[in-house]
Amino acid sequence: MKKIRVLQVIPALTLGGISSVVMNWYRHLDSSKYQFDFVSFNDGPLRDEITALGGEIYILPTIKQRPFHHLRAVNKILASQPCYDVVHVHNSFKNGILLWLAKRKGIPVRVCHSHTSGVENKLLLPFMGLFKAIVTRASNVHLACGENAGDFLYDQQPFTVINNAISVQRYLTNTNNTDEIKQRFQLPTDKKLILHVGRFSIVKNHQFLMRLALEESLDATVHFVCVGEGPLKSDFAEQIQRENLQSRFTLLPATPEIPALLQSADAFIMPSLFEGISVALLEAQAAALPCLISDTIAKESDMGLNLISFHRLESTLTWLNKLNQLPEVSLSNSEISAAFFEKGFSTESVLDQLTDFYKLRGSF
Repeated sequence: MKKIRVLQVIPALTLGGISSVVMNWYRHLDSSKYQFDFVSFNDGPLRDEITALGGEIYILPTIKQRPFHHLRAVNKILASQPCYDVVHVHNSFKNGILLWLAKRKGIPVRVCHSHTSGVENKLLLPFMGLFKAIVTRASNVHLACGENAGDFLYDQQPFTVINNAISVQRYLTNTNNTDEIKQRFQLPTDKKLILHVGRFSIVKNHQFLMRLALEESLDATVHFVCVGEGPLKSDFAEQIQRENLQSRFTLLPATPEIPALLQSADAFIMPSLFEGISVALLEAQAAALPCLISDTIAKESDMGLNLISFHRLESTLTWLNKLNQLPEVSLSNSEISAAFFEKGFSTESVLDQLTDFYKLRGSF
């Protein structure tokens, strides 16, 4: 059987988010049958693992940054031999031109995959109709991480939901002592650690965490641990200094130690302005953490383990009440594993669905 060559187009080779989902697929697929190569617009720590698994990596400027360089590079990649059977684009509406070029080159399976239910850059709103038209006409497989993300990109056109699955076993509660991880990351040992994992960008709404931290009614033991990188991180760090909130926050870089950090935390928080199916939120539930999240996040993110509480962003009151009195959690690892598998959010449960689309290369 000829190996199926798949070109994955992802925003960055960083830990978490879309990259984490795709890497979970890559680690579990039969390497004698599937080969993933990657186009990305930012390098990162996943490079070594991808190379070790046999994948090629192409770091390109975006079409907005250097349009002619981008187009030349994409044309060269798509013309490589042996040719690609599948192009799977995860930046959805931002990479319509790449999908259009793949169609021109005769790539048989062209996957458009929506991972968001909104637009962070409001300047793009007037052009969304055009962007959506390009990606939907240039692709012949329409996927989404959830119903909201699919409705956002495809409007009335049909699409298939492929859940953002995780390797649940990596995050299940273990008996390891958490003192070592707290010491390594210089986390306080006498505080309630509230973990947030996400890029420092407007949509992740770190400013809401700042609002909570400034509330006098917030329990003195609550300490926010924010993990990630992004354009707003330095400004947020400066704001912490200005407000004299060093006792409330620890900012950490993106790290592969998320499973250990989840084990050391007391709760997880996500006040996003909008969100599809968040991988970080799935990981937090696999680690049996109480999760405080905004009601703008897709309801399909809830694994039904009674861990999630949805809150309005218009008021801090319910957030504060929950932070001040975190619930006790009593869940077995088997209960958690069963919930993820039943809802289709474990990696093993989505691979057959994914590869069915990849095998369609001779059907179009």
